[in-house]
Amino acid sequence: MLHLTESGPTFRTTPPGIPDIHANLSLGNLGFEEYAAWAGESPDGVYRSV
Repeated sequence: MLHLTESGPTFRTTPPGIPDIHANLSLGNLGFEEYAAWAGESPDGVYRSV
C-alpha cells in the first residue's frame, strides 16, 4: 500500500495559462517547480501566462 505524506508544490493559474503549462511540461522545456515558483512570486499566488 502506498502512503503519500505530502502533496508537493501546488499553484493556481488562470485559464489562459493552462495551454502554456501543458505544452512546456509535455516538451520538458520547464518543470512544475518553475511554474510553482513563478506563482509564488505573484502577490495573489496565481500563475498568469504572458
